[in-house]
Amino acid sequence: MNSIYRQLCLDHKNMQQMLNAFEHLLLDLFGDSERDPNTLSLILDALDYFSVYPDRYHHPVEDLILARLLTKPVHDRNAIYEAQMQHEQIAATTKHMCALFYAVANNAMVERRVLQGASRAYLQLQRSHIDLENSIIFPQIEQYLQMEDWKQIRRQVEEIKDPLFNKSTKNIYESLHEYLTQPEQPIKAFA
Repeated sequence: MNSIYRQLCLDHKNMQQMLNAFEHLLLDLFGDSERDPNTLSLILDALDYFSVYPDRYHHPVEDLILARLLTKPVHDRNAIYEAQMQHEQIAATTKHMCALFYAVANNAMVERRVLQGASRAYLQLQRSHIDLENSIIFPQIEQYLQMEDWKQIRRQVEEIKDPLFNKSTKNIYESLHEYLTQPEQPIKAFA
């Protein structure tokens, strides 16, 4: 398996783990009247992660691969076009989520139903996107891209490292990383 493709698969696994924790933060803990005050900080860290890594690294690499895949006799071009459009939609929705939760952090009044509705829609979009890629796009990548294709792609991409799940975790994500990697701990923020 090509190292770029392996990284994308690992990214999806990590993002699914992140989405599960994010869902718990958003829908279970954030609405709790006795929540840890650092829960909002963890939500903002998670949103920062989702606005930095997938939108600036993961999706652009996928877009290069999808463009290369479209030069092949693939069987589901519509799924490829859908995935490309979802990359833009995810970026816009992530910005919207950031705006909502930064407004909350700045003591602006944001209705709970608005936050919960936006959160559910965001989680659904992210999960359906990953499902689309895992079930339809990635099998086509495996089937159609050859060594020469990967060489061409590699020329366009620097090796990427996920700032949340690699060994040299950046400081900004440390509390979030600890929250995700130690689920046996009580549900409490570590900021």
